[in-house]
Amino acid sequence: HISDTWRKSNKNFGISFEKMSVLFQTVINTGRLYSLRKTLNASSYCKCVTVRRFSDVPSKFKTFDEVVTQRRQEARRSIVVQVNSDSSFKELYSYCSKYASVSGVHHYKNNAEEHFMLIEFGSEENLKDVLRSCSSHHKDLDVMALQSPFLWFRAVSGKKEILTVPDDKSLLITNGTLPVDEDQLFAELLACETVSDQIQTLYDKTMLNDLGIRLRYMVARQLEIMFDSLYANIAVRPFGSSVNGFGRIGCDLDLVLTNVLTEELSDPEKRLVYQEKKCEGGRSPWQRHMELVGELLELRVPGVTRVQRILHARVPIVKYAHDLAGLDVDLCYSNMSGIYMSELLWLFGSLDPRVR
Repeated sequence: HISDTWRKSNKNFGISFEKMSVLFQTVINTGRLYSLRKTLNASSYCKCVTVRRFSDVPSKFKTFDEVVTQRRQEARRSIVVQVNSDSSFKELYSYCSKYASVSGVHHYKNNAEEHFMLIEFGSEENLKDVLRSCSSHHKDLDVMALQSPFLWFRAVSGKKEILTVPDDKSLLITNGTLPVDEDQLFAELLACETVSDQIQTLYDKTMLNDLGIRLRYMVARQLEIMFDSLYANIAVRPFGSSVNGFGRIGCDLDLVLTNVLTEELSDPEKRLVYQEKKCEGGRSPWQRHMELVGELLELRVPGVTRVQRILHARVPIVKYAHDLAGLDVDLCYSNMSGIYMSELLWLFGSLDPRVR
């Protein structure tokens, strides 16, 4: 049946059944990984077909939840520090490494051309040690102090100390969120030999990189810290293009605020139950919560500007700009459908990268 089907479709595919039969028989007999580029060179195919060797040891597949958990853990042991320029790396690294182990430092600039460095420490305890030992609040009567993973690096007063940075330590990336130059991208696309190469080059040059993903989880972490005392088991999770593998540099950030109670938190065998407040009034509880969230974003969250409340939509959201991260953000409450759809698209892209 397969042979008949292939022969009937021969005119459309532009390659003979006998030719493909010999090729696949060779692959089956040898068990090697072959690229079909040479065989399909004269055809009209998109030349991205490969056959994997059965004896190849596949890399460990990470589930969507494992990837999200890893990114959330990275955010919990990281901070974003505003600096004077990328040349501030040595001073910042030397200062922080005195108190804790530094895993890596990433540099980027926001839309206002201000410089920032995302610092990841060895553990969450290391981060707490740094904040406890060398962080402070700006003394200003018009500012109410709060804790946030977004800070700025104060210039040293008096004599500067000697900086010590190991030779193998440097910025992991500079201008990590800078979009690709369109003229350069166009030239690289013209240099590609096939349409498949152009598609792959376009994806590689415009895809959301590691720093872009880290920044999005840092924004989510900032909200978790802010809302921790208001909600039990709080979690702010990115969804959409930021996590499904289809994101591009500079894409918007979609967040969902959840406080799902686990079986342990709602165990009926435990007799001490928290007194809690029920939402009353004509509007839905989600609208009331999002109205409160919008007020808190305006008053208490550093970097947040241009807050817009869209409360009468089917899914009430709050839109805002995060100037420190250079992102436009949409925040909704307890709408898990976006998380599930992101996981589905991520699975499709993981099973076959051509989907992305």
